[in-house]
Amino acid sequence: MADTLDACARELLEVMPLVMQDLRRTMRSHSSPDLRVPELRSLAFLRHNPGSNLTDLAEYIGVSLPSMSKLVDALAFRSFIDRQPDPGDRRRVRLFLTEDGAAVLAKAREAVQSAFATKLARLRPEDIVTVTASLGLLRDLFVFVPAAAAAQANVVPEPLEA
Repeated sequence: MADTLDACARELLEVMPLVMQDLRRTMRSHSSPDLRVPELRSLAFLRHNPGSNLTDLAEYIGVSLPSMSKLVDALAFRSFIDRQPDPGDRRRVRLFLTEDGAAVLAKAREAVQSAFATKLARLRPEDIVTVTASLGLLRDLFVFVPAAAAAQANVVPEPLEA
């Protein structure tokens, strides 16, 4: 069993960078030329976690708070996200996706999904079913729970997504 687990982990380490490289290449060629992958991931995070704070977003993206603050400044300047004061703590700011942010996210996701579908079409139908089921299993293992949400639910936060 340990050999199988190691082989699976090794394969995951080999495949994930290839998928991310393809995602970046597709983003550069199909979406807004100035929308980078960390910005896309930030918008996607806020779509699923509206009202998150800077710390949750920085943990998810895997950057420092100053770096995340700069990224949020840029997204807010472009009207992709909105900052609102936290009613429970005036020192904190809650982040929300705007309509413009949702639109640019949808456009980018559509382009990437289409590019991925084109590649997946080369697989046999039964292999597509296997890949889809496997990705569902991986999503369950690697899902990110923001620290604030985890504290409210009394659960330990999951590891960050790559």
